[in-house]
This record gives sequence, structure tokens and C-alpha cells, in this order.
Amino acid sequence: MQASVVDLRYKTKSILECLRRKQKVELTCRGKIEGIIIPVSGPSGLPPLSCHPAVGMWRDQDEPVPVLVRRMRKPRFHVN
Repeated sequence: MQASVVDLRYKTKSILECLRRKQKVELTCRGKIEGIIIPVSGPSGLPPLSCHPAVGMWRDQDEPVPVLVRRMRKPRFHVN
């Protein structure tokens, strides 16, 4: 399917229906193809958040997170 920039605004529902049917949507501006909207594969298309490398990075800290963050945010030097 081809959709113009104006169609994105006024015909969003039909564009989303095409994406749900796993069809690619070519985005045009003044008749020239500017990009392609590709439907995601699978139920969500993204890996679960628990697979992110930042999850559990503070697991080995002994002090509570609010105390640690407060200590990290305080100034390094005392200014008079």
C-alpha cells in the first residue's frame, strides 16, 4: 500500500489495518517515496524487557538504591 503524509493524518485507521494484515506501507511525500513502514513480526516484535543488559545491574549493591543515588548526586566538594 502507498500512503501520503496527509493519509497518515486522516486515514490512520486504514493504514493500521494494513499493518495488522502484515502489509508494508510505502510513505510518500509529493509523489516521491520517502520511507517504508514495516509491520513488526511476532506478537510484540520486541524482546522481553528482562533480556535488557541494564536489568539487575545494581543487584550486588549492599546499600538501598535511594541512598546510593542520593550519594551519587550530592556535590563532590563542599563550597563555602
